[in-house]
Amino acid sequence: MESKIFRFLGSIRLAVPLLVAIAIILIGATFYESEVGSATVQREIYKSAWFGALMFLLAVNLGISTLSRFPWKGPRKIGFALTHWGLIVIIAGSAAVIHLSTEGMLLVRTDSGPGSQIRVEGDLLEVVAPDQTRQQTDIFIKSDGSVYPRQFGGLSLLGYSDNAIKTVQFTNDGAVENLAVQVQLQSDRMGQTLERWLAVAPAAYSQMDIGPAHLELFEARDEAELQQLLQAPDAEQSPMGTLAISQIAGQSRDRAIDVSKALGQTLALSPDLSLTVANVWPDFRLGSDGQPTSASDQYRNPAVQLVVTQGELQERWFVFGKAGLPPVRSDDQIALALTYEPPAATPTDYFRLVAAPNHQLFYAAASSKGFKSGEFLPEQSVTPGWADFEISLAQQLDHAQVQRQIVPVMPVAQGAVPAEGSPALHVATADGQDFWLPWGEPTELDTPNGEYFAAFTPKLLELPFYVKLNDFIVERNEGSESVAMWTSDITLFDAQTDTAVQRSVWMNHPTWFRGWKLAQASWNPGDLQQSTLQLKREPWWVTALTWTGSLLVVIGIVVMFYGPSLVKRWRRWTRSPQPESEPTVEENSGEKAVGTIPILAVFGK
Repeated sequence: MESKIFRFLGSIRLAVPLLVAIAIILIGATFYESEVGSATVQREIYKSAWFGALMFLLAVNLGISTLSRFPWKGPRKIGFALTHWGLIVIIAGSAAVIHLSTEGMLLVRTDSGPGSQIRVEGDLLEVVAPDQTRQQTDIFIKSDGSVYPRQFGGLSLLGYSDNAIKTVQFTNDGAVENLAVQVQLQSDRMGQTLERWLAVAPAAYSQMDIGPAHLELFEARDEAELQQLLQAPDAEQSPMGTLAISQIAGQSRDRAIDVSKALGQTLALSPDLSLTVANVWPDFRLGSDGQPTSASDQYRNPAVQLVVTQGELQERWFVFGKAGLPPVRSDDQIALALTYEPPAATPTDYFRLVAAPNHQLFYAAASSKGFKSGEFLPEQSVTPGWADFEISLAQQLDHAQVQRQIVPVMPVAQGAVPAEGSPALHVATADGQDFWLPWGEPTELDTPNGEYFAAFTPKLLELPFYVKLNDFIVERNEGSESVAMWTSDITLFDAQTDTAVQRSVWMNHPTWFRGWKLAQASWNPGDLQQSTLQLKREPWWVTALTWTGSLLVVIGIVVMFYGPSLVKRWRRWTRSPQPESEPTVEENSGEKAVGTIPILAVFGK
């Protein structure tokens, strides 16, 4: 019985089904990986116990098949044995790579410091119980959203969502007056109905953007402010802002200068004082050459350059639009006080809600189709002019209190665009309360048994060195915009030895440092200051094992296929008769010359 089992384990009847099954699994895993990602495939297939058992059974089959042919005489049997032992070594090396190697991703930027933490496969759950005991564990998220382990740290792990969003609800339970309104935006053409909250406090909820449109809520302190907030935007506003002159030679002045009209012009401020607007930078920066430049056309850090002349005195001024920044002057002999007021960043499309002192609501809506304003009533729908959107009042709370929640995004109708969120873990406490833990943010769970603190975070690994991205270079094919190659120029810092080395990494050309392999993983075409590197480390003997197995397979195949012909040639060469040499004649005191006898004649040749 034992001999039958032994023969079956080493037979071709087991080898063929095993190889077919493994091939089908690998093909299926390739397609599955494109849908769920490599991390899930690694966990569910390559690192699973059943796949490991299949590979172990294949190694056993190869080993028994090889041993059953012992002794290995002749090149074919020797080659057969070498090939099979090589395959066994490769299987062992592959298992060691899967279970013993460390691999992760590192995002580095040219405009930030060196990085030393890589994002490795897996996620962590850390729980601090009410008694302050701290526990941490790896969690495994399956493709169906289920989570392992099911219980940890006093929490039940119910599930996972890869797209959860933060929602805000307001209740009328506040102790102080705080206006909040819920508006509904509906578009029949787009098949969308959106509900959004606006509140006076917290200030972050007083305004929001929905696509190109802007929603905002104000409280008017008096009738004058109410009318100002409801008036149409100023079409005559200077596109570059204005200079406000308040004093000349100690005398009060009230003069406004339109920068766009005065650019390049010399204006007389008094009989002996003139001003020239030399330049305007909407987003002031100092370039690499030390000269002023503008980083964009947006008025984020506006500045104007002035040349102020009084008699024989001349000063160059840099006047900034940010409040509190005094002008930078080449000298301070000319008595002149002025400020720069940049153009107001008023959105072209907006819907503004304004509450009167008695909490009566009004609206002001601006779009490319025009401007409108009026009272905002619960039963009224306002068309602001953005496509076919209609805006109506759903709720109004006078004592609003904010409540934040994490909820998974529900499936949407075909063709509709779902909201973009982030991963979240669904947990429940022992008393049945359930919570969603946002990815990367510690969360407080308030329960009758006390407060839990839980964090669902990525798994990070600290490197023994630092990586700094010096430059990211994209080379394009000549005459086109297609990318030929991208390269990361990096500096590797070793804090232990206080050394730094410069390296370049590009596709299929990695570098090694301190036992780690650094390879180019990906890049962001929209941000060339960023690069993603793949870092991998495995024990040296694992690498040696894999290479040894590959070498044995190559040698075995060469011996198995070319060995017989080489042996035949060797035998023919060693058995071929040697050419007989002419007998030498030696003169030996008059004796006759004696011919030598060929040595093969002794063996009857």
